[in-house]
Amino acid sequence: MAEETDDKKRKLSWWDRRKRSEERKTSRDDRKEKRRAFVIEKIHALKEKFYAVAAKRKWLVFMIVAAIAAYLIIFKGGFSFGGGMLDKIKGFFI
Repeated sequence: MAEETDDKKRKLSWWDRRKRSEERKTSRDDRKEKRRAFVIEKIHALKEKFYAVAAKRKWLVFMIVAAIAAYLIIFKGGFSFGGGMLDKIKGFFI
């Protein structure tokens, strides 16, 4: 036990200090690179989520527009032709 504390207290040579600083620098660079990769992956995942939500909303808008168009055509008589047929269709809903 005493030998271990003596080794820790012992002054390091300039070469050992330099090796230690290089090791710290490489480990720091590795951590930085891992963090950057993680953040980039997170950004890509978020971007994919936004695209998926936008695609869903696009189809939702199309469905709402189709429903409004159907309402206007059926209940307001949007087309002048087929008046009798539109009345029959209205009969299903009223």
